[in-house]
Amino acid sequence: MPLRVICYGGACEIGGNKILIEDKDTKVLLDFGAGFSEGIEYFSAGIKPRTVNGAGDYFEFGLLPEIEGLYSEDALANTSIKYVRPEVDAVFVSHFHSDHTSRIEFVDPDIPVYCGETTKLIHEAYDTFGTSPLRAKKKLLTFRTGSKLKIGNLEVVPIHVDHSIPGAYGFLIFSSAGTIVYTGDFRFHGPQGSMTEQFLEEAVRTRPLALISEGTRVSTQDTRRQTSEADVVSMTCDVLESCKKFVFSSFRGNDIDRINSFYKACMRAQRTFVVSTKTAVLLEKLKRDSHLHVPEPAKDVEVYVRRKKSGKFDDRDYSVWERKYLDVGLTCEEIRKKQERLFLHLDIWNLPEIIDIKPEPGGAYIHSSSEAFNEEGEEEEEVVRNWVSHFGFSYNQIHASGHASAFEVEGLVRNISAQTVIPIHTDHPELFASFKNLKGKVVAPKKGEEIHVA
Repeated sequence: MPLRVICYGGACEIGGNKILIEDKDTKVLLDFGAGFSEGIEYFSAGIKPRTVNGAGDYFEFGLLPEIEGLYSEDALANTSIKYVRPEVDAVFVSHFHSDHTSRIEFVDPDIPVYCGETTKLIHEAYDTFGTSPLRAKKKLLTFRTGSKLKIGNLEVVPIHVDHSIPGAYGFLIFSSAGTIVYTGDFRFHGPQGSMTEQFLEEAVRTRPLALISEGTRVSTQDTRRQTSEADVVSMTCDVLESCKKFVFSSFRGNDIDRINSFYKACMRAQRTFVVSTKTAVLLEKLKRDSHLHVPEPAKDVEVYVRRKKSGKFDDRDYSVWERKYLDVGLTCEEIRKKQERLFLHLDIWNLPEIIDIKPEPGGAYIHSSSEAFNEEGEEEEEVVRNWVSHFGFSYNQIHASGHASAFEVEGLVRNISAQTVIPIHTDHPELFASFKNLKGKVVAPKKGEEIHVA
């Protein structure tokens, strides 16, 4: 059987990577996540797939590939698909973001899942809240850069890359016919851009048969400024220093680079950064990774404890993992008293906390996520703007993308010089064919269709 690649997700869409590599009788999956727009025709407006139905609701609308020997018995219990013992040998996770991991919950627990050591720490934090997509995995195995993982006819070598979450990797996959390179999600302009440079150098040395490259920002309409985390620190500091009232922000809570950037900005502006209890748990977990530098909760950064149930901040109102912060954390009343000296991070869904804090008008909000790229995102952004306006705050967009620019993607693709280039994680795979001086052919993947690379 020839060496082949099948993209069950990430084909002509951003996110949702589900990539099967098959070499003779060996099958390996690279990521298994959900696309950002996946299933919105059926599951939106408060309608969600039923957990009681396992994978059944997803199969109904073609939101999961019907791959034999991949899913658990529980996932298939209410479907017409018969359970068989695992025929997929392993799943490799490039990083913890949901568009790369969220469907792993349906994978047979006897199939080993490989992830970076840092990803496992993030998983442990999210497992504390019961929300990790890796929580049911009996065989969660870890790696670091340079590990050589032999899976049947394949050898997988992870190499770190810089992305908007720690512990992100690309993979060099050595097969019986030649090498396949998979970038995962990457950028060069982040604090650890040198890691992506190292990945590029290692990939070039393999002279690969195929390159599977993300292209999130490969678009004719990507007009975003190439902002670095250093720029984020500077611009945030400007807002913190110019605003004499309360400042709060929202961004993805596992973006540790952003947490570090905001912490640095607060140090310069002589403000205190305040994080949620969930972010505090994550930071405590990541303190165990000697390769990372993160602020320490209740020491370097303060912790915000939300009001619950009785409103008396009684132990009985809180989960066990939250109780440790009750004595050291800040309540809404305490934040209100010293609001002009604080910078609070809230997840989007926690914006109602502002009602309890009752900040004085004239403060500032920093939106530190990507601008909306679809109708759903635009609606969410409008809602946030309404909240910000209601409380009389200014709206500030300050963000550094977690993805390489189109120009940088083009440079990586050209330098790796693979015989076949497979664009994934992009709405515009056809634009890869316009890259200058490409030596290989570009094959835009179609969902579920085989691509023979040798």
